[in-house]
Amino acid sequence: MTAPNRVRLAPAGGNGRPLAVAALIVAVLAFGVLKPWGGEPQAVPAPVAAARPTASAAATPAPVGVTVASPAATGDDGGPCSWGLAWRLFTAETTDIGPVRTWYGLQPLEASGPADPRIEVVRIHSTSIGQLGYCSISRPGPIHILGTQAWRLLPGGSAQPVRLAPEPGAAPRDPDTGVIYGPPALLASSLPSNGAWPLATYVFGIRLATTPGSEEWFAVQIL
Repeated sequence: MTAPNRVRLAPAGGNGRPLAVAALIVAVLAFGVLKPWGGEPQAVPAPVAAARPTASAAATPAPVGVTVASPAATGDDGGPCSWGLAWRLFTAETTDIGPVRTWYGLQPLEASGPADPRIEVVRIHSTSIGQLGYCSISRPGPIHILGTQAWRLLPGGSAQPVRLAPEPGAAPRDPDTGVIYGPPALLASSLPSNGAWPLATYVFGIRLATTPGSEEWFAVQIL
């Protein structure tokens, strides 16, 4: 009897080895993903775009308490003492870049006299201050100013009265908002100024129309 023909199945175009290689690659990938030794597969975080700074965050904050500007740039139709919610010390001087106005934060307080050590001292480094004065609180409600006196502190703590002369053309429109003075003179003798406030410590006492009457004091040291 003739033996039956044997049929062998083989993949088309090959000898079977590519299937074995492919199966091995799949097994390796599955082994790496499943990680049978423990631990969860961790997702790769999506890239986060860097946030751009907003206009408010990128802006540099302006200094607080001191404002410097030329007279033409203030746009102040009420003079050097426009309405405000705080006391301010005012100076005007001539510099290499032209005339400059400066406002400083001021905290006057009640005191027993010009030599009272509790009086706050504002220190200014300048040799060319031609005008110096103060601006009072004008909102809300006016503060009526009756008058201002000044002293120069001498070594040892004694105080010498000085005569204040309002600077022509620099006075605020409303006298209750403040006053600006030119270089002072001693009551006993002349104090050379050369057109500027001499280097010294000056104490100011402001009489207010309150019931009962009160005074506010502050000091300025020009270095």
